[in-house]
Amino acid sequence: MCQLCGSEAWESSAVSRRTLFAAAAGLAVTPMMLGAPAEAAARPDAGADLILHNGHVVTAALHGRTTQAIAIRGGRVEAVGTSDRILRLRGRHTRTVDLKGRTVVPGLIDSHLHQFTSALDRPNVSLLEARSIADVVAAIGTRVAASAAGAWVQARSGWHESLLAEGRLPARAELDPVSPENPVFIPRGGHVATVNSRALELVGITRDTPDPTGGVIVRDAGGEPTGVLLERARSLVTPVLPAPPSADQQRQQLRDQMAEHNALGITGVTEPGLDPSQIEIYTRLWHDGEMTTRAHLLWRIAALADVDAAVAAFKPRTGDDMLRFDGLKYLSDGGVEGGFLRDPYQVVPGEQTSPDYHGVQLLPPGGKDELTEMYRRAARHGFQVQTHVVGDAAMDFIVDVLATVHRDTSLAHLRWVLMHLFLPSGPNLAHMRKMGLLASVQDHPVLLGANQVKWWGAERGSRAVPIRDILDAGLLAGGGTDAPVVPPSPLWSLGWMVTRETLKGDVLGPEQAITAREALHLYTLGSAQTQFAEHTLGTLDPGKLADLVVLDDNPLTADPRSIKDLAVTMTVVGGRVVHEA
Repeated sequence: MCQLCGSEAWESSAVSRRTLFAAAAGLAVTPMMLGAPAEAAARPDAGADLILHNGHVVTAALHGRTTQAIAIRGGRVEAVGTSDRILRLRGRHTRTVDLKGRTVVPGLIDSHLHQFTSALDRPNVSLLEARSIADVVAAIGTRVAASAAGAWVQARSGWHESLLAEGRLPARAELDPVSPENPVFIPRGGHVATVNSRALELVGITRDTPDPTGGVIVRDAGGEPTGVLLERARSLVTPVLPAPPSADQQRQQLRDQMAEHNALGITGVTEPGLDPSQIEIYTRLWHDGEMTTRAHLLWRIAALADVDAAVAAFKPRTGDDMLRFDGLKYLSDGGVEGGFLRDPYQVVPGEQTSPDYHGVQLLPPGGKDELTEMYRRAARHGFQVQTHVVGDAAMDFIVDVLATVHRDTSLAHLRWVLMHLFLPSGPNLAHMRKMGLLASVQDHPVLLGANQVKWWGAERGSRAVPIRDILDAGLLAGGGTDAPVVPPSPLWSLGWMVTRETLKGDVLGPEQAITAREALHLYTLGSAQTQFAEHTLGTLDPGKLADLVVLDDNPLTADPRSIKDLAVTMTVVGGRVVHEA
């Protein structure tokens, strides 16, 4: 559920052609940008650059072998094998690391992670440790006390009210006592927010303000806004929020965010939806050799004009192994709070009840016909398109539209991806396989937990994200988190896939659990396949790019409930050590 792709993040989705042309034209491969040690080319007989030995090297999650050592040279895997054999590849300048029994796995690739948004979120108040509304109010009050009168106070979006004792978002009446003068904006993911009275005043939301199309202003029994804003109602606040920091500050925050992700074992991401200024910042980091995670960029489309602009601006798969423009991203419905469902919600987020609330379907101005043409035009120009789909009604609709397009222009070779797949049916999955579609699945339930059941009912809430069904249907799939909606830890995600256990200890849909090998495959070769990168990433075969992670235990043999607690002791991207603990 692309929670961070709420409509407020993209009020104007027209592509800046000048920026994209400049970015695309600037992409050219150099050893520095790929992370390869520059001195390797100058020392052809110097031996390996890096050797890791005396451990367990998992070359591939599903069909690889586990050996003792690995040698890296020129940014690529030179050899894997026994420690004795690999140590013979040492040269005068080789760095040798004794693993002391630790485990090496291929680099972990998140197939749906909002790295740039996470970077912008860094200065805001973290609520991930809050366990009650009182905790939330206290955290906001502390930031208010440290802020100038009238200054905005914002929270990070990566938390969830399901972790609170009350199981709900705080209302403005609870926030107002600690923030009488400072407007407060508490996003939760990209589809929901709660604000205080001062923020409502600045926006002009009153009891008489109508709900915007595709959004809900949650109201109390007397008709007064509670401060909770769902889906497109949240976008009403966007115009009055502070402007983003300077480009230089954003660049620094993105560098810091990459370092944080490296420390979690992340070596690559798919960025689902960036604006031109953000693409430019990525491109500058890439040009200066400062990227430490590979990034596969998708451009957000909401109308046919966006597709035409993208076609004019760049070709599919423009770039290199470190940074690449690869396709387009479309949002078909809301998040868990607004996923388009066949049957009504059991409880509407914001603690409301409505027999008519089925969530939010998002369509271009021309409706189904325009969406069909958007997809058709993208396919004819060879673009990959990744579509956000949460609800079962949205799934039915999108699969039907794609089937129409597929009859005219085959999608089989384009690797189009459906993202999130909370509630796919068996026929949905069969149609996906027939069209050659891939899946991108995330661990939202690890954080959302019981609220899925509250909002959707026990059957839908427990089955959500049925990875076992997806794999059994024969679909290729990548793994991920949708961070900062969910914490970005791939180990949390791997653990949830194997156990289906939430952070609160509930086990939802245990029949949808998969094996540790399958989970690791999703996060390595599976994610690489969604990026057209399986020939260079995803396994530790000789000749492939040397992206790897060193863990203190083997996730394939560890107690499944302990996977989330494994420690990352080293992360390597393109032969370069980008994290070491």
